[in-house]
Amino acid sequence: MKFLTIKRADINRDLWDAFVDVSDEAWLYHRFDLQDTIATWPGKIDTSFAITDSGAEGNILALMPLHRLEDPDGKVFSLNSLGGPAFANNLGKNQKRKVMNHLQNHILSLASKYDVQFIDVALSPMAPAYRGERCPRVNPLLHLGYENTLTQSYVIDLRLSEEEIWEKIHSYCRTHIRKAEKEGCAVRQASTFSDIETYYDIHCETYHRTGVPPHPFEYFKAIWENCTTKGFSRIFLAENNGRIVAADNEAVYKNAMSGWTAAGRIEASKIGANNLLHWHAIRWARQNGCEWYESGEGFPNFKEGKEKGLSDFKKSFGGELYPFYRGRITIEKKQNPYEEIWRHFSKILHNIRIIMKI
Repeated sequence: MKFLTIKRADINRDLWDAFVDVSDEAWLYHRFDLQDTIATWPGKIDTSFAITDSGAEGNILALMPLHRLEDPDGKVFSLNSLGGPAFANNLGKNQKRKVMNHLQNHILSLASKYDVQFIDVALSPMAPAYRGERCPRVNPLLHLGYENTLTQSYVIDLRLSEEEIWEKIHSYCRTHIRKAEKEGCAVRQASTFSDIETYYDIHCETYHRTGVPPHPFEYFKAIWENCTTKGFSRIFLAENNGRIVAADNEAVYKNAMSGWTAAGRIEASKIGANNLLHWHAIRWARQNGCEWYESGEGFPNFKEGKEKGLSDFKKSFGGELYPFYRGRITIEKKQNPYEEIWRHFSKILHNIRIIMKI
């Protein structure tokens, strides 16, 4: 069988999403509109594609969300995939291997075309093929030639009763939740675009406080339009004395929820609003048919810094560490034999200019 490689822009949106809906290796970050959402980040340019058969039907056999990352000068230095390859469930072992090879060869050809240094791929921890009891014993990206850069994520089994989930939450986290409730903190879902504008204000305040550049407003606008209004994300807002003090955006798809973006004003942590928000999200997920909740990537070996604080917060909700499959390919550049000679000669000239002050 011959395969065709088709750019995402040349595929019908409904056909693309219908494939994502049924593929066990696909999750929310594979959906059509999500590629445009991610492309709102500076330097991110959509390069996603699908593999189809060459028959009259042109059935999708696999697809790959993919973005190239450019610097301000237009130099592409990496290809990145949030979600990784997703294949049709009905492919036989040999057919899937052939499709995998075709897909990976296309990625390598893109890497050569854009002269990139790295290809980085992260599989979606909440995709049915990678969560719970179905977690593979080894990183699936190894079969595609990727270096193993696996990490881990905190995941809560929502098939337990609410009481069992509550008991697994660390005692100090439960204390913060109770404190927020006593302070009169209330939680509601975002219902208007003005809520998103307030959320973004809190996001900027949070990032400036931690010394990190905020994401573009277009990113939050795209999340609202492409996900929240369509039921693929839920944005929970914590209010105290009529003022929104914290926000938590959760991705929802295929009976699973995953922490996406969150932010809080400085007083939010003092009254436990962030803890209350996440507890409400967990309860909502369980009550609405979700079986798994991913708190997010954990860094259990960090002893200090922002990563430790984030990791401890996620851990405090009682989740267990599950694999977060990642992989990287480093492109070996062909060395021009004259480049090293020229660099050495240029260094000598530079030193001469310094000595002679010219």
